[in-house]
Amino acid sequence: MLTYFRKHSKGWLAYTAFGAIIVVFVLWGGSSYLSREASMIAKVNRHIISIEQFSKAYTDQLKIYQDRFGDALTPEMIKKLDLKKTVLDQVIDDYIIEVDAKKMGIEVTDLDLQQAIGQVPAFNKDGKFDDAIYRRYLDYERLAPAEFELKLSKDILKQRFMNVLTENVTVPRYELEATYHYMNDAYELSYISYDSATFAKDVQVEQSQTSAYFDTNKDRYKLPPKITLAAIEYAAAGYLASTPVTKEEALDYYESHKTEFSEPAKFHVRHILIKIDKGADANLLAQKEQLIDKILAEANAGKDFTALAAQYSQDEQTAKKGGDMGTLPREGYPQGVREVLESMKPGAVKGPVRSPLGIHILKLEGKEEKKAIPFEKVEATVTDTLRLQRAKITARAEAEKAFMQLYEQSKPDLDAFAKANNLLVKHVGPFSEGQDSGLSMSPDAVKKAFAFQTGELGEVASTPVGFLIYMVTKKEPSRIPDLKEVADRVTTDIRAKTAVEKAKEYAKKLAAGSPEQLNAQNPGTTGEFTRATAAVPKLSMIPKIADDLDSLKTPKVFENNGTVYLVWMKSKKTADIRAMDKKLNDMIMKQLLMKKQELTLKSYLDQAKDEKKGWHKVVKNEGNMGEGGAAGRRNRSAPSDFN
Repeated sequence: MLTYFRKHSKGWLAYTAFGAIIVVFVLWGGSSYLSREASMIAKVNRHIISIEQFSKAYTDQLKIYQDRFGDALTPEMIKKLDLKKTVLDQVIDDYIIEVDAKKMGIEVTDLDLQQAIGQVPAFNKDGKFDDAIYRRYLDYERLAPAEFELKLSKDILKQRFMNVLTENVTVPRYELEATYHYMNDAYELSYISYDSATFAKDVQVEQSQTSAYFDTNKDRYKLPPKITLAAIEYAAAGYLASTPVTKEEALDYYESHKTEFSEPAKFHVRHILIKIDKGADANLLAQKEQLIDKILAEANAGKDFTALAAQYSQDEQTAKKGGDMGTLPREGYPQGVREVLESMKPGAVKGPVRSPLGIHILKLEGKEEKKAIPFEKVEATVTDTLRLQRAKITARAEAEKAFMQLYEQSKPDLDAFAKANNLLVKHVGPFSEGQDSGLSMSPDAVKKAFAFQTGELGEVASTPVGFLIYMVTKKEPSRIPDLKEVADRVTTDIRAKTAVEKAKEYAKKLAAGSPEQLNAQNPGTTGEFTRATAAVPKLSMIPKIADDLDSLKTPKVFENNGTVYLVWMKSKKTADIRAMDKKLNDMIMKQLLMKKQELTLKSYLDQAKDEKKGWHKVVKNEGNMGEGGAAGRRNRSAPSDFN
C-alpha cells in the first residue's frame, strides 16, 4: 500500500527545529523503551500508549464530532463530552481486545480485509470494487491506505471478538415486553404551577438571618478576579483615506473573486412535508415512513402533485398553495433539501428527503443557474472591500510596530507613547472574564489578558474594527467579599429561598386534599405521551418527573428555578402487547440484543482494566498533555485539563 509524506517546513527555523529533533533521537535513542516510557500517557502491562498514539486517536475522534456537529461543537461541549478520557479508554480497550482476541485465536487476515473493503458500497461501481473510487475516498479523507486498512482491521477484530464473547447472550421475553410498554404505554399528567415570587411579599429577613446565611454560603458570593487595562486602538477606518485603490486593482480583485460577486442558483420547488416530532417512538416512525411511501408512489404514478400537497403536507403555509415554496436561492432551503435540489432536473420528483423540519417529497418546477454580476454593478463594492482589507493590514502593521517599540522599553509607558505619537489611550475596568471589557475584544483575547501581570504589555489583539495594544494596569485577585458588599444580594437570596419553601408548603397542603379539590384549581394537562418521548410535554424543565411517573398516583411537589409544580397522574393507558407485529417485535429484539452485547463487552473490558488485576496503569503526564504554549513572546505553559 502507498505511504504519503508531505513537506511543510520552510526556512531556517524549520531546519533548526528538525536538527533539534535529530539531536533528541541521538541522545535518547528514539526506539528505546525508556524514552517511550518517558513520553507515555498510559501503560497496559508492559505495552506503552504514547502521547503521539493518543493524539492521533484524539484527532480522529474529534474530526468525527466536527463532521457531525459542525460549528455547534464548542470547546465547552468538548469538555462536557470528556473527550480525552473517552479516547484514552478506547485506546486501552483496543489493546485489551487485540491481546485477548489473539489468545482466543481470533485474527483478521489480508484476505478478510480485502473482502471487507470490496463489500463497502461506496467503493463499488456497477456492483464491483473500483480501486479508483477507493483511492479518491482516501485522498478526500486525507488517509493513507495503510492507515485506513489498519482501522478497518481493528473494527473487524473488535466485532469478531464481541461475537465470540456474546454468542450466548439472549433477550428474555419479559425484557421485550417491558420495552414495548416503555415505548407505547400512554400517560397524561395534571399539574398546577405556583410562582414563588407571589409568596415573597410577606417574607421578612432579619439581620441575624443575613449574617448566618452569608457565613454558611460565603463561597457562593466569591468575587471573580478582575483586571484594569490601558489600550490604544488602531481602527482600520483611520487608514481608509490614505489607502488608494485603482480601477485596474479592483478589476483584478473582481476577476479572482468572481464567485463572491454572483447571483446564486435559484430553485422553484414544491414539497410535501411530513413532520417528525423529537423523541418519536419506533411505532410512530414506521407509520410515518409508510405514509411517505404511499404518497411517493402516488406522485410517481402521475397523480397531481399540487393535490397531493394540499391533501398530505403538514407545512400549513405551503400546503394551501399546492406545496409551492416559491423561487428561492440555494441557502433559502433547509439543510438536506438544498443538496438534493442541485442533482434534480426540472419536473423531477424525489423523496424521501430528510431535513431538520421532517421528511420531504420534492418536485423541482424550475431552476435558474448561477450567474456572475457585471463588474460595473459591483465596482464600488469591490473598491470598498479592497480598500478596507488594505486598511486592516496597515492597522495591524501599525499596532505591531507600536507593540515592538513599547516592548523594547525597559518599562513600557503606554501614556507617554500615546502622547508622543498623538494617540488616544483608553482606560477600561476593572472587569472580570464574563463582563464586557469595553474594548470589543474576543472572549479568547480577554482570557489571555488575565494571564499578564500588572505593568506587563499584552499581545496585539484584533477587534471588529481593527487592532489594539494594551497593558495591564491593575489586577484584583478573586476574594470573598465583606457582608456589607453583598448584603442586598444575600437578603434577596434568603427571601427567594424562603418564598420557595412557602410555595412548597402551600402545594403540599393542596396535595393532601381530595381529587375534587385539586380539579377545582383548573389544572393544566400535558396531553398523552410515552416514556420514550424525549421529555414530558409542558414539564420538560423538570427531568425528574419522567423517573417518578409510577409514583404520581398521588400528587407530588417539584420545583424548578423558583416555580413550584404540583403534579399527579390524570390517566394511564397500558398498550396491548398483542398489537405488536412481527416487524416491530424483530426491531425491538435486535436493539435489545445489540445493547446487551455492548454492555457485556463493556463489563468485560471494565473488569480487565481493574487495577487490582494489574491490567493497566494510567499515567497523568501533565507536562506533555498541556495544551498551552508560548503566549506571545513569553513561554507560559497552560495547565493540562486531562483527567
